[in-house]
This record gives sequence, structure tokens and C-alpha cells, in this order.
Amino acid sequence: MRRVIFLMVFISTLTAGPAIAADIDGRIGLTGKVGFLMPVQDDFITGVDDTNTGLAAGGGVIYGIGKNVAAELDITHAPTLNVQAAGGKVGEATLTDISLGLQYRFTPEQPLVPYLGAGVDFIKGKFKNLGDRRYGLEWTTGGHVSAGIDYFATRGIALTAELKGIFAPAGNIKTTPQEYNPNSFVGTVGIRLFLPEKILD
Repeated sequence: MRRVIFLMVFISTLTAGPAIAADIDGRIGLTGKVGFLMPVQDDFITGVDDTNTGLAAGGGVIYGIGKNVAAELDITHAPTLNVQAAGGKVGEATLTDISLGLQYRFTPEQPLVPYLGAGVDFIKGKFKNLGDRRYGLEWTTGGHVSAGIDYFATRGIALTAELKGIFAPAGNIKTTPQEYNPNSFVGTVGIRLFLPEKILD
């Protein structure tokens, strides 16, 4: 079960140093991130044997709506997931996840802020076989749960690391009877840039 092993050894480290309180109530933050997306099922697409973990990147917007609660819009894109059958590559898939969610932030008065999140996800993608024929992966709707940590290097800059589980029903592959399974784990590290409060006044 190399997927489980890969997940267990994903460790996020954040730079140490002096910082100040990290209350984001009423503030807007912009997030950029990079990491990996790992499909839960080897048969990500009906009839294949294996789907490799791929690079993922994205970003979003976070807004503090209380001392301990924040709302977040997040987009994650995995541009290349190699799909294999009978020991050989049969094509490449891409996957895009658009999520809306809430975070509960445990220590907003401290520089190091762990959080838990949950929300709804809208997922789609594409598949290209070795003959360069392309198929759309139709929209499917599900949800996510996440756990992460923000480290505030300054009041306006935070380093972030997150692990997210995405779950949704299978989606159809256009013009075929096949389906794809969007359930996956996503691990990312990145940076959040928070706008000054006076900009919002």
C-alpha cells in the first residue's frame, strides 16, 4: 500500500522565528500553494490498474468571520496524473477541485495556528489517451475535510501546510460508459498574504 505509506511520510515543516498574534477576524488573505494529489483508488478511471500521485498547485481566498472561524474559497489543480493498465501507461488525466469551506482556527492569538476545515467541493477534469484523444470528466459534487497549520512570520504573512481528504461520487466520462473516481488526498505547503485592515475600512 504505497499510497498509505506516502501519505504517512508527508511531513510539513514551517520556518521558526519571532512573530506576533495571528487574529484574522475581518481580514482577507490570498493563498498560493503547491504539493501533491493522490487518488485513493488505483482504478481512478474504470478499467485501469493504477493511477500515480501527481503534482498539485493552486490558491484561493480566506476571510476571517470571527475570532476562531474563517471562510475559504480554494482551487486545486493536478495537471498530470499518469494512468496505467497491464503495467504500461495508457494516458494522462487532469483534475480540478473547487472547494468552499469553513475553518475552525484553534489559537488565533498565537503565531502558530492549527485548524480543522470542512466544506463542499466541485470536481471536474480531462483524460487524454496515448492516441491523443481527449475526453472530458464531467462535474461531480462532494465534500472535503482538512487539517492544517498557519505560521505567522509577520501579521500579514503566514506560511501554511495542509492535508485534505476529498470525497465525492463517481463522475461520468463524456462520450463513454466509463466513470472516474475523484476521491483523493491532497497535501500542500504555501503562503498566505493578508491585506491590511485599513484597506477594508
